Amino acid sequence: MTAIQTTLVLGMTADGKITAEDPKAPRDPDPIDYAHLEHEVSQADLILVGAGTIRAEGGTFTIRDPELLAGRNVRGQSPQPITCVVTRSLEISPDLPFFQQDVERWIFTTGNGLKHSSSVASLQKRADLIDLGDTELDWDRAYTLMAERGIRKVVAVGGGSLSAALLQAGRIDDWWLTIWPIIFGGTTAPSPVEGKGYLPANAPHLELIETRVIGSEVFLHYRTLRK
Repeated sequence: MTAIQTTLVLGMTADGKITAEDPKAPRDPDPIDYAHLEHEVSQADLILVGAGTIRAEGGTFTIRDPELLAGRNVRGQSPQPITCVVTRSLEISPDLPFFQQDVERWIFTTGNGLKHSSSVASLQKRADLIDLGDTELDWDRAYTLMAERGIRKVVAVGGGSLSAALLQAGRIDDWWLTIWPIIFGGTTAPSPVEGKGYLPANAPHLELIETRVIGSEVFLHYRTLRK
């Protein structure tokens, strides 16, 4: 079975925040970061995105650049990657614009979510609902299923809870972090990796393999060091 390469692509402020304390607060469009994200997503067979991010943004990221679309065609990929939303609770509205976009949709969820969500019947008509455990997501099962369905390249686009889960599962191979030249501050504003956190003795370590600077933005490419 072919191994799956997983890249995490996130942007954060110079003080390490991925959104303001109010995640719905609008942020000015950033064409430089957009182009970078579009290029990375264009390599993917599947995008992983947390339900909180889909709820906040309303939809998934789609590729528009004709050259990138042509490249996917040459490689035998579908025009757009599959978008897979990750939600244990399955608390996601079927009325979101996401469910009208022209993409293949999966939802990784739990048996508990399928049992208690009031939207199961509607969501089943709009996405492939995939049970990955009773109350918690089994990422080994998720990756086995993706490999069986021919997925070779995954790009995860956050948010912080998803990043933490993938890191804990040992599934992030490399990271692209964009540093935006802005400060959000805020005690509760989310960071790229949330969850329980790590003590210094067992914290994951990264190796810097590439740096790009475009204007005032910095793009850092890291490889996860395996113990």
